[in-house]
Order: sequence, then C-alpha cells, then structure tokens
Amino acid sequence: MNDLVKVVNGMPVVISKVVAEHFGKTHRHVLESIRSELKTAGDFGESNFRLSSYVSEQNKVLPCYEMTRDGFSLLAMSFSGQKAQQWKIKYIQAFNAMEQALKKDSDKLEWKQARIQSKEVRRNVTDTIKEFVDYATGQGSGSASKYYMNITKMEYAALELIQSKEKVPSGFRDTLDLLDLCFLQAAEQVCRAAIKEGMERKFPYKEIYLLAKERVTKYAETVTFARIEKKW
Repeated sequence: MNDLVKVVNGMPVVISKVVAEHFGKTHRHVLESIRSELKTAGDFGESNFRLSSYVSEQNKVLPCYEMTRDGFSLLAMSFSGQKAQQWKIKYIQAFNAMEQALKKDSDKLEWKQARIQSKEVRRNVTDTIKEFVDYATGQGSGSASKYYMNITKMEYAALELIQSKEKVPSGFRDTLDLLDLCFLQAAEQVCRAAIKEGMERKFPYKEIYLLAKERVTKYAETVTFARIEKKW
C-alpha cells in the first residue's frame, strides 16, 4: 500500500502515471483531466497539483503530476465503477497510513527538541538548587543536600506526574510525553525564579522552599484543564 503514496518535501503525494495505471486509464487521459481541472481550480490547483517528470522505458523524459490528498480527491471524482471505487479506498488508506507515519516522525523530532531544551533548563535549575543548598547550610541546615530531591519531587507531585511519596524511577523524564515535558520545563523555571528571589531577599531557607512550592503549585493549577483534556 505504501507504494501508492510517496513523500515529496515532507508532503504525501501520488503520481499521475501510477494513478492512471491503477484506474485503468491512459496517462494521457489523466493528464488531460488534470489540466482541465487546473483551468478552473485557481489557488487550489497550484497548491495540490505540481508538474513533475519521469523517465519512460524508452529513456524519454515525460511530464507527470504530483498530487496531494486533496488534488487526488478532486481528480478521482470523475472516476466511476466498482474497480475505481476499490482503488479510491486503497489510495485513501495509503494517504492515511503515510500521514500517520509522518506525524509520528514529526512528534518524535519535536519531543527530542523539547527534551534537549528541558535538559538545559534542568541544568540551570540544578545550579540554582546548589546555590540554595549552600545558602541553607549557611543558615544552619544540617540536611540541605536533601533539597535536590525534595524540590524535584515537589515539582513532579504538583504536576501530578507522581504521588508525593512515590519514588522517582531512573530515567523518569524520558518517559514523559511532549506536553508533560513542556509543563515540567515551565514549572522548573517558576521554581528557579522563586528560589533566586527568596535568596536575594534574604528569606530564611525554609520560607524560600515554601515560596517555591507555592509558586509551582499555583502554576500547576493553571494547566490543570490542559492536562485533563490530554487524558481524555
């Protein structure tokens, strides 16, 4: 089925010559039909039909058209009969399969880009937490190093990524989907800003943690509806 549709410049298309063969028509007839449609299709035609070429068995360079799903649909309206109906269904299924495959590839790329960006944000947050640990130690805390994990778990719990007392598994962030990665990245930026503000204003370290938790919780509440819609 994937032989029916190919990708050109990131767009699934079908080739007029292949369409002609499957629908039992001469390529010349299909080209005439396309050119007839283009006379009145305007911008739609320019967007969905692209003049191309292929090399024939006689090594001649001959014209053909690349058609998008919409272009093919317009052309196929004039094809009738049981065989034509069967091929229309096959082409629609082929377009669907190709579009789903392209979407998966696009989603994977977008996720990878988001993950790279989230790592940079995490490094900045970790640097700020290190400053905060030193700050808390200077104020007399004997267990300030626990804030590395406590702050991280607080962010996860606020976004309902884990339960508050749940252990965070190794590689947890790599299991998050794109939306949750983006929410977490924003939450960490909120948290970092709150910690830096608290230290600049010379707050007691426990109050700084509570300030960060309050800000992150409020942020999490603002994205509750988006997360509920994602689940549904």
